[in-house]
Order: sequence, then C-alpha cells, then structure tokens
Amino acid sequence: MNPEVIYPVDMGEYEWWETGSKGWLQVTVRWDAAEWAITFYDPVRLSQEINLDLARQGYFAERIIVVPSLTREAVEAAVQAIAQHDGFADFS
Repeated sequence: MNPEVIYPVDMGEYEWWETGSKGWLQVTVRWDAAEWAITFYDPVRLSQEINLDLARQGYFAERIIVVPSLTREAVEAAVQAIAQHDGFADFS
C-alpha cells in the first residue's frame, strides 16, 4: 500500500506558490491504517520557526519533515521515500 498525502485544501498552482512563499505546509499522511499530521518545512522557514519558539517558550517541538523547497513533488517524494524505509514507524 502506498502512503496517501491529504492536503488541507485543493492545492492549485496559486496555493503551491503561496505555500512555497510561506515555507511550510501541514498535511495528513495516511499509511498502513494509521494517520499522522506532519508539517513540512523548507530549511529557511524551519530555522525561523526554531528561533522564534526558542525565544518565546524555550523549546521547539513538532513532527516535521524538511524538504529543499515546498512543492508537491518534494512533499510526495519525501513521503514515498520514508514509506519505503518504513520510516513512519518513527512518527508513532
């Protein structure tokens, strides 16, 4: 069974452009009778989020996957690669 990425909205060209500009996207990944809410970040935005949370609350904690840029291709390739290595067990 292949993992399924469930996006928060219908992601057209404009929504992907907007997501790429924001540098993050939260999706649901469904695989092997389980679901995980996972936030994807690009490296620049992740650094900003970490620094902001450290300043505000003294820690950063989130279920994340980092990709070079926020595109449908990058998100789905990362999900497929993780599933091939049974890496979603680490998200439980």
